[in-house]
Amino acid sequence: MKNKLYKFIGFFFIVAAAFTACEEDDSVNITEPDPALVLDSPTSTSVVLNFGLPDNPALTVTWTDEITGSSSYDVQVDTEEDFNNASTVGTSSTNSFSLSTSELNSILNSLGTSSLENVSLYVRISAGGTLSNVIGFSVTAYPIDGAEITGPAANDSFVLSLSTIDDTAITVSWVDSNTSSTTHEVQLAVSGTNFTSPVPLGSVTDDNSLSATHGDLNAVALGLGLASDTASDVDIRIVSISTNSSGATDTRTSESVTVSITPYSVAFPNLYLVGDATTPGWNNNNNNTVVFRNQNVANNYVYTGYFNAGAFKLLETPGQWQPQWGTNDGSTLAVNPGGGSDPNVFSVATAGYYTYDFTIVGEGGSFTVTPYDASSDPTYNLIGLIGAAIGGWGDGDEIDLTQDPNNPHLWYALNVSFENGQEFLIRPNDDWGNGVWRYTGSEELHGQANLAGSGDNFPFTAPTGSYDFWFNDIDGSYVIVPN
Repeated sequence: MKNKLYKFIGFFFIVAAAFTACEEDDSVNITEPDPALVLDSPTSTSVVLNFGLPDNPALTVTWTDEITGSSSYDVQVDTEEDFNNASTVGTSSTNSFSLSTSELNSILNSLGTSSLENVSLYVRISAGGTLSNVIGFSVTAYPIDGAEITGPAANDSFVLSLSTIDDTAITVSWVDSNTSSTTHEVQLAVSGTNFTSPVPLGSVTDDNSLSATHGDLNAVALGLGLASDTASDVDIRIVSISTNSSGATDTRTSESVTVSITPYSVAFPNLYLVGDATTPGWNNNNNNTVVFRNQNVANNYVYTGYFNAGAFKLLETPGQWQPQWGTNDGSTLAVNPGGGSDPNVFSVATAGYYTYDFTIVGEGGSFTVTPYDASSDPTYNLIGLIGAAIGGWGDGDEIDLTQDPNNPHLWYALNVSFENGQEFLIRPNDDWGNGVWRYTGSEELHGQANLAGSGDNFPFTAPTGSYDFWFNDIDGSYVIVPN
């Protein structure tokens, strides 16, 4: 009983002392933080820039300013936390600032950071000499610069030879910060043309070199219009196309290097249409339509005309299924020269007029297809050949061409006797009054005629004999095929 009494008396004195202490110190000091310029965000610790979303916000910074009263804030970044090389990337009159993906990527590339590698980036705010705190995060940029060609060297020379047609003539190599999911296309162009009409040598994916044989490089050189047995300057560049997981693409182009190429002379075959998209159908020996030729580029074939909905291929020899040309991917050419697998077809989804442009390179090449509006092209009732080369200049000597049943702009005459050393013209509607198609300088049995009131006659310089004549009045293209 005494112990309980003593404990109670002790507790009473402790409580009383506590109340007495509170009465003696009745003020508590609460310390407020000093006013400051405080950077609140970004809060993310890692940013991966996506070239497929160049306009999306990639970095947004916000801050609180309790001291400067400024109306202009500089946003500064650096790759080092000490900001010895601070860069101002923008100015804001409010308390926030944003950079898009492409803007931040350009800044990182300008700072000399390595593309596709995590790098540290630090950000702070400056207002009238007052600096905020620093926030850091990691960021991965994508490359802006194209690949760097490491071979061949500038001014290297390549003399091509038919005797070594299958030997390697050139190896183009490069370094690139991005080879993952990237296709590199090697393009050649006549030097000084700024690649207005490039011809691809080939492409590789996730690699850094491409080799070509004498035959392939020669075909490209001739495709550029280079004269055979003559050294000409050619520019080489790399076009790099990267694809991300969403299917977006990013294209970069290298600086070019100039080399000298001497091609050898070679004859490219005529090509013929076969397939249900064309007049002869799938019969390989049915007066198959010839594909017209570029008179300035030996391995370039251009056909503008009407196609049915369906498909077609190209043959080199009527009556034979090989060599046979087609496409397996919708943009490049594939060939079965004989004994191999036939390529897939060129598909025509909708009937109409199209321009097909084929460039042959060795056993491959490329092509483009473009819809063509023929509504303003005149339709002729008659077109004929006239001149001493086919029998005489009189009206009775004229040989009328046959109009294709599916394409009113396509004409032909079979088994025409041409005489060496004589001339001829192509005349519309049995009439001299509205001009005729005239010679434009081709040295081959194909070219592109010019509809004019005056000009040169066509000289026939091939051996006297029987020939088939094909003509397209849309663009004046013609081909003379020996029988």
